[in-house]
Amino acid sequence: MRRISEILMMAAVAMMAVACGGKGGGKADGPEVVVEQFYKAMAAGEWDQACCLCDTVAMKDYLEGYQQAWDSFCQQDSTVLEIASSMLADAAVEVTGIEKAEDGRLVQFTVQTGDIKVERKALVKKDEEGAWKVTEITEAL
Repeated sequence: MRRISEILMMAAVAMMAVACGGKGGGKADGPEVVVEQFYKAMAAGEWDQACCLCDTVAMKDYLEGYQQAWDSFCQQDSTVLEIASSMLADAAVEVTGIEKAEDGRLVQFTVQTGDIKVERKALVKKDEEGAWKVTEITEAL
């Protein structure tokens, strides 16, 4: 149930995902922007776009886990979808801090809808082309 709540919160972040090679995910975007775009892509079910914003196999596995949960959720009855829609209207992602890490940046953020608030940290590193990529997401402690 917690996984579904997290998916619902992410889905409300935005309705527009940023395409790989389009706006966002480039060299000029900072690590906090990439984290927000990653969650926007996940929220929109744009799995290929979200993959473009992450770098490691571990993150792709993370993404695939949410994709499977999302697909399962979308197969639920319309009552579940109505409840989800009302929750999604209030969800938001907020970057609460950013600090230098040994080989990248650590972006602290929250995803919140209603009374449910999830705190996370994302490790974001530059790839060979100089674009920031999400490499790890953990619970904020």
